[in-house]
Amino acid sequence: MRFLRRLSFQNKILLITLAMVALVVVTGAIAIDRVILPAMEADVTDGAWKIARGVVDQVRELPDGDGEAQLRASLKPLFAVMPKLLHVELLDRNDSPTFWMGDDECRTGTGADGFDVVGGMENVLVKRPTSGNPVYQVLLRDPGPSPPETELTVRVGVCARSLEQISVQLFRVLFTVTLLVLAISFFLTRGFTRMITRPVDRLMRMTASLARGELEDVVREVERELPCREKLQDDLLLRDLGDSPGLCPLLIGEQEKGAAREKEPPHPSCGQCDFFRYSSGDELSSLTLGFKVMAARLRAYQKQLQQHYEFEERLLDACPDGIMANDRDGLVILYNKGAQRLLDYTPEEVLHKLPVQDLYAAGEAQAIKKALLSDEYGGPGTLLDYTTSIVGKDGRTIPIRLSAALLFKDGEELAVVGYFQDLTELRRHMSKLVEANIRLNEANERFSRLNRRYLEMLSFVTHELKSPIANSYMSANALRQEVFGELAREQSLMVEAICRNLEQSMEMIKHYLDLSRIEKDELPVQPRPARIMDEVVQPVIEGLGGTIVERRVSICVDVPPELQWNLDPELFRSVLGNLVNNALKYGDESGRIRITVADLGDRCRMEVWNSGPGISAEDRGRLFRKFERLHTSRQLSTRGTGLGLFITKTIVERHGGRIWVESLEGEWTAFIIEVPRD
Repeated sequence: MRFLRRLSFQNKILLITLAMVALVVVTGAIAIDRVILPAMEADVTDGAWKIARGVVDQVRELPDGDGEAQLRASLKPLFAVMPKLLHVELLDRNDSPTFWMGDDECRTGTGADGFDVVGGMENVLVKRPTSGNPVYQVLLRDPGPSPPETELTVRVGVCARSLEQISVQLFRVLFTVTLLVLAISFFLTRGFTRMITRPVDRLMRMTASLARGELEDVVREVERELPCREKLQDDLLLRDLGDSPGLCPLLIGEQEKGAAREKEPPHPSCGQCDFFRYSSGDELSSLTLGFKVMAARLRAYQKQLQQHYEFEERLLDACPDGIMANDRDGLVILYNKGAQRLLDYTPEEVLHKLPVQDLYAAGEAQAIKKALLSDEYGGPGTLLDYTTSIVGKDGRTIPIRLSAALLFKDGEELAVVGYFQDLTELRRHMSKLVEANIRLNEANERFSRLNRRYLEMLSFVTHELKSPIANSYMSANALRQEVFGELAREQSLMVEAICRNLEQSMEMIKHYLDLSRIEKDELPVQPRPARIMDEVVQPVIEGLGGTIVERRVSICVDVPPELQWNLDPELFRSVLGNLVNNALKYGDESGRIRITVADLGDRCRMEVWNSGPGISAEDRGRLFRKFERLHTSRQLSTRGTGLGLFITKTIVERHGGRIWVESLEGEWTAFIIEVPRD
């Protein structure tokens, strides 16, 4: 067995082939000696027995006279037609010769010496020669009709030289065929074993190269380039493995392999691949192809890992902030360019040489480790936004904001990675920001004082103006109503103008008073269930009845009489009055105004629509600003404070609602309010 183990695979195949040929030769020789030759001997002895039987029958038929001459005459044709018949001898019951016919040279060899008994049956004995005499003898004893007087013994000799010649020729042919088979087997086995050992040797070389990490050498072993190799090396992500040439149809099982070849190639590259089109289908070819594909895939993965590593390295170096990591012994194992710019250490001075404790002031590293293990800064093993300082190569102390994490492997601490930012510029900006904030607070205080004075003055002026203007309006209105006597036409026009100006002044005073209350947050909202028609809409229409008649405007009111909503009716009268007054001022003279109120379930919708020039999309966003007036010819000719819609929007929003405007230029304008139920 040790000898066999030491042989190469090719020599083992040759040795097995020789053993099989030897086994065939031995089997052939045994078959010749044990089957073919005995069959030929049996044929010879059977012929001799038939001759002896014929001789006995002829002797029994001869007359008692000159029987010997007649017997010779009858046997002579038999000798003529059977050249292998050598002699015929008759013996009496005492085994004494009574008749002889044949070759006299055989007469001396008819004794018992030189023969072996090889078979027999009743009254028949077959003898085979043991010496060089090639004669087979058959001894037939015929008892006759009345033995022992009529007993007759016949000995027939048959030449077996042809049997010896045939046996020699058979063994010569066997020897020749054996030599020929040995020669053919040697060359066929040698060629076949080379077919086997060549890919095996290639596999061994590729395996050794793979073990050494020489993937490029393995890829160069491909005699014919795999069309899919370039894709394997370029497809770094290898996302779609189901469509990847790495799953070569030649590498799957035998049942699937035949089906794969009958179908279309699974990948466009397979249609150009000689391996796929001309593959023999044997397992060694598939194994070799598998190694080649595996080498290409390993090369692709190696390139992928290399690019990932280069990308991560560039990513770390591109980070403007510092990133460092240290192992369990405290030695720095990761150090990017951001940390290098901040600390001025080179990577050669730091990596695997410098303890991380040397980068902090005394005791600071232990304080950071304690904070890292506590729950105070993100939980155990995590440190978030920890403010500390680090020491550069030149000894200067640099304030930083540090975030760190513990890395574990199999439950054991592996390393600590930290990310830190330089706070020097930030602190400088913070100092400036604090100074600016102080100045801003001082300015705010001055502005608050000025604003308080402004509000106080605004409130004082409006209150002081309200009474004399109201008294003046009452006096002028009495004149207009001709309480003190009838007025001339010119006097009526003058009094009407005075009343109009006083009404506008009273409206302005009201707006300024509302603004003062809003600015001082003294505008109380007292919502209660109120009937919209009776407490809001009707009073507004009655209050503006004179202007409506004067402008000859048609008003349509669509308000359910029983509709109630939770709101402040006094404030909403101001809201609706402001919107209707604007519709009268800026809408078409002799135009139309529509007031609509509807209950939408969760909200109440109010709409004031009027025909008129409309409002452009650009101006709609400015409507609700304080002191904002649109620069149109009609609005410039109409006096106002620019506070009406601002106050309206404030009142609506304090009810939790919203207001917006919709308009079609040259056609109409609609202000829409929605107030929630609660």
